[in-house]
Amino acid sequence: MKLSAIFNKTNAINVLVKGAGAAAIGVVGYDAHVIGRLQADSYAKRKDANACMARVSNAQYLSSPSQTTANLKDKVTDLEMDSNIRHFVNSAAGYFKGAGSMLIDGVVPLALGIGAVVTKGLPAKISAIGIGCYAGLKLFKDVLGFGHYNDLNKKY
Repeated sequence: MKLSAIFNKTNAINVLVKGAGAAAIGVVGYDAHVIGRLQADSYAKRKDANACMARVSNAQYLSSPSQTTANLKDKVTDLEMDSNIRHFVNSAAGYFKGAGSMLIDGVVPLALGIGAVVTKGLPAKISAIGIGCYAGLKLFKDVLGFGHYNDLNKKY
């Protein structure tokens, strides 16, 4: 196979189309992962704080004066405070909440990226053009700030 056959015009366009699709999927996936990590941390800490508050609040009173009940409540409170299982489960739930919300937020570039990577021919090229248009719009509106009202000076 000749080297010129590998680098012909049609092949170069297909490589650009697939590359644009892979880049779009990568950007959306990276943003979803970062937001998922941040959401995992804040969600788990909030849930841990609420559970600890409820457990300590329960340990503060006795329905009848019993030293055995008081000691049991203290031991259960200590076990609950030292447990990492709740934090692990809540971290996973928070990660999937954050990542899922970012995947939903980036559904347009994700769908266009999948369309460019999975399909062939004209649909792939249309998806790649859509990715380029979306990236241009994102650049001008969100990065450069054109067509976006200054929220800091907004008067209600």
